[in-house]
Amino acid sequence: MRKWLYSFFYLTLCSSLFCSCQQDAQLTTKMDVTSQKDSVSFEAEKPVKNYVPIQSRDTILKQLEIKKSNREPLVVHVYIPLCDNENQGIVPTSASLGDGFSLRTNLYWATRTGTKRFFKNHPKWKMIYDRKDIDTNVLERVVFERTYSDTKVYLVADAYRGDRMEETVNNFLAALSNNRKDSIQMDSSVVVYAAGDADLIMFNGHNGMMDNIHVKEWKNKTNKQTDAVVNACVSADYFTEEFINAKAFPLVRTQTLLHPGAYVLTQIIDDWIAGVEERQLCLNAGRAYCVKHDCGAGTKVFKTGW
Repeated sequence: MRKWLYSFFYLTLCSSLFCSCQQDAQLTTKMDVTSQKDSVSFEAEKPVKNYVPIQSRDTILKQLEIKKSNREPLVVHVYIPLCDNENQGIVPTSASLGDGFSLRTNLYWATRTGTKRFFKNHPKWKMIYDRKDIDTNVLERVVFERTYSDTKVYLVADAYRGDRMEETVNNFLAALSNNRKDSIQMDSSVVVYAAGDADLIMFNGHNGMMDNIHVKEWKNKTNKQTDAVVNACVSADYFTEEFINAKAFPLVRTQTLLHPGAYVLTQIIDDWIAGVEERQLCLNAGRAYCVKHDCGAGTKVFKTGW
């Protein structure tokens, strides 16, 4: 029954928006969509006890303005589970693109729309850190920097093993809820504070919440609030309870099936730094996506808020 419902949902989306939404031939002809695995649920999420959704970003915006006025750099942390044909509920792509252990060929990391290669080739971002085997889950970590008109931004990107989706999602949520800390010693004088200390926390890849993974209850017991982005298939149907517990604001989630290309991330970061209003930010992200995938004006791809 679930297989039939998913197929119906997918065909409906294609007919309304994504019939012409194809991958670049040099990338892959497959979108990152949930496979036929019997793990999809679109049931209503359970209500959250004690915690309530953050309806306004005022506190977050104030935090950002304070850091800018103090000339403190802003930090963006991106969690990326590498595309994995064997261990994720996706429609398989080619063996090399879907090798969840290959930093050299993986679709979400090494291709021209993969996070590492895209930002490395971007003329306005500079890679200043590259380390492999950060821990048993993270195969590689890269850090990029960029100076905007009013602030410097560090972008931390972690490539998780494709078979460690559960760890990726839990670490992402632990960071959002300020239960996970991390720091990166760049040189003798510069330390980048990431994870829970980051100012924008992103997830980019297959929506692991569709699969049979165990997600812990990560509750934020501090006053810190953080913007969250999930660039993964139909993420607006997921993460609600988790974001409420984390005291995170869903700045960007997706309403459709899509390929999680890094060109969307850079558009979101640019608008986030510029203080673009949330709905316009999502519209701009949708337009950036549809430039690559020929899916119209992009108004239905992303959403903000609850």
